[in-house]
Amino acid sequence: MKLKTAQVSAVVTVFLVGLSTSAWAVDMGAMKQKVEAVKGQAENVKKEGGETAQSAKDLKAQDAMKNAGEAKDEGKKLKDAVVGK
Repeated sequence: MKLKTAQVSAVVTVFLVGLSTSAWAVDMGAMKQKVEAVKGQAENVKKEGGETAQSAKDLKAQDAMKNAGEAKDEGKKLKDAVVGK
């Protein structure tokens, strides 16, 4: 009787360990997928951040060119006023 109980206990233990291992493997697979998804999101944020920085630089350059053009026009008006045109 004790031998049979020991065998049943061993089988149940092996079965439960197998289930735990399977569940752990599934959890690890899901975890890897989540990590890959987060990595992809981080890359997208990094890319978008770079694009935003470049856009800001482009806008600053456009503003600087516009301001330089306006300053030139103002300088020309002032020159004309001084010269008497």
